[in-house]
Parts: sequence; C-alpha cells; structure tokens
Amino acid sequence: MKGRWGGITKHAGINLNSNLIKAPEDVIDYIIIHELCHFKIKGHSHHFWELLKSYYPRYEDAVKWLDTNSSAMV
Repeated sequence: MKGRWGGITKHAGINLNSNLIKAPEDVIDYIIIHELCHFKIKGHSHHFWELLKSYYPRYEDAVKWLDTNSSAMV
C-alpha cells in the first residue's frame, strides 16, 4: 500500500497503510471512516462525500493535513 492510506477488501475487510501510525489520531479516524463509507458507497461521488461529512464533518482538515504531510510519513 505504498500509494494509498487505506482500502477495502472484497471480503469486507479494511487494509490500512502501516505508515498511518505516524499521523495524528484525527487523521487516522478520517481514513477509517472514509473506508467504512466505501462499504455503503463505492467510488467518490458527491453522495460518498456527503455520507462521509455526516460522520466526520471536518474531513477536509484531515485531507489537507495528509496533502501537506504525507511525503514525510512514507
């Protein structure tokens, strides 16, 4: 999982990048909630982002943190 922070498996599991342990807890929460939302909605449609926002309203902060810091975590 070099290029991804998480993913769901075909057997209803979630894989997480081991480098995620270096991220703040709220960013880890975001990744887990992001992947859980994929069990309901595949892809990244506006419906997906609305669902994610309903569970994690400040998800954009986590996305920005990852954009800024992900290169230092790998």
